[in-house]
Amino acid sequence: MKNRYRLVMLLTGFGLVVGGGLVTQSSSAGAAQPPTVRQPTQPTLVSKRSISTTPLAQTNCWSGVNDEQLLTWYGAPVTPSQPVAVSASEGQMYAEGAGDAHVYAEGVTVLNSAIQVRVHTGWGAPLSICLHYVG
Repeated sequence: MKNRYRLVMLLTGFGLVVGGGLVTQSSSAGAAQPPTVRQPTQPTLVSKRSISTTPLAQTNCWSGVNDEQLLTWYGAPVTPSQPVAVSASEGQMYAEGAGDAHVYAEGVTVLNSAIQVRVHTGWGAPLSICLHYVG
């Protein structure tokens, strides 16, 4: 009987030590908080305009275009602030992208019946350039 009592006491004591150790370990692990991650602020939409116009898709090609030249397509079927995307490539109609120049368009401005685009060629001499309009 004494041996059985000792065994129960030993196991109970061992359980409290192990249990206490686990409780201590889990409470200390719970005390450490990860650093707070700050969420980036979201941009605010300040104005929005839905436009119902005819879809626009056209390619216009020019020759003799210098670096940083402003090209204007007069008579474009657009209204001011209509969304229009423009890309540029070196070459001629049906033979575009044939050269070594790094050509790109920027500064697209949509006016009433006109679209202005600044073309960068990075080239010291005039080139043939095609602009692709989608809007």
